[in-house]
Amino acid sequence: MNASGPTSDELDDTKLIYAGFIDKIIIIKFVNQIPKTIYMKNLKILFVIILSTMLTDVVMAQDCSFYSLSEGMVTAYQNQDTKGKVTSTNRSTCLSVSKVGAATIFKMKSEYADAKNKNQSTKEYQMKCEGGEFYVDMQSLVDPKSMEAFKGMEVSVDSKDLIYPAGLATGQVLPDASITISAASGGVSLLNLVINITNRQVVGNETVTVPAGTFGCYKITYDVETKMMFKINATVAEYVNMGVGNVKTETFDKKGNLSGTTLLVELKK
Repeated sequence: MNASGPTSDELDDTKLIYAGFIDKIIIIKFVNQIPKTIYMKNLKILFVIILSTMLTDVVMAQDCSFYSLSEGMVTAYQNQDTKGKVTSTNRSTCLSVSKVGAATIFKMKSEYADAKNKNQSTKEYQMKCEGGEFYVDMQSLVDPKSMEAFKGMEVSVDSKDLIYPAGLATGQVLPDASITISAASGGVSLLNLVINITNRQVVGNETVTVPAGTFGCYKITYDVETKMMFKINATVAEYVNMGVGNVKTETFDKKGNLSGTTLLVELKK
């Protein structure tokens, strides 16, 4: 990469495969062949940074008992490219629901696979509802496989929780979120990845039909800025049903072109 920025070849090597919302999880995938530098040569890193909104089965109430996410509940999503071709899938199961003080803790398991049902991985994580707000610690949502490239390195992760209120309304502004992953070796910084989610707002209501059914949804939009060796900007539109959670997500590049869609294909309560 030259001083003026990445070359066209380097940009081709770094592909934003953002597939949208899988199991109420926004997955931003970077399959990145890092350009040769004094720090790293020929290192291929798979970033699967899961920035989850996890707004599962929320209704208009300021009490976590109104979240209908229950033990044994299963949801499944498909990621599709711009031509509607399935690129990956996700299936999520609620393992347990428990109370810890004033908070309700949801223990989840997500299973990921590519379009051929290969390259499978499983991740367990937790979500929290407290005081009428739903919190997701984005540090807990980094896929362990994405961290294998950093084996033997000094890695630090810092994040700002992604938060949803129990009630949504058109015109509502939602808090920003972020995650930073830094890697070093022998005290030398090798990588600094920053993802910022900003300008989150509820912009309206729409009826959305997906393979799992037809749902009345709130439309929420926000910007995603990813900074590593250079910046990648995207805009996301997600469609949230207050009884089901996220139903559909669309991701657009900085020119406004659709780059990926995620659809709810299965719902079992």
